Amino acid sequence: MSPYQHADKVAAPVLIVHGQADNNPGTDPLQSERFYNAVKGLGGTARLVLLPYESHTYRGRESILHLLWEMDRWLDVHLKQGAEAKAR
Repeated sequence: MSPYQHADKVAAPVLIVHGQADNNPGTDPLQSERFYNAVKGLGGTARLVLLPYESHTYRGRESILHLLWEMDRWLDVHLKQGAEAKAR
């Protein structure tokens, strides 16, 4: 069930975002940390963002804005690189 057991199948860059105070018993932040470490350890591209004081659902304005910034930056970096490579 844990995603880190399938990290060897991850070919695309992956952005992992998790609330540090996640109280959902099925989604412990440790799972995201293990997945991140597994992808990076296998040479993949990954970024782990832990949102402090957030649970399973992000509610803080700062956290939501930070999440949007991370997503925008991630897409800008990884989609632009792919689009530029295809254009060549």
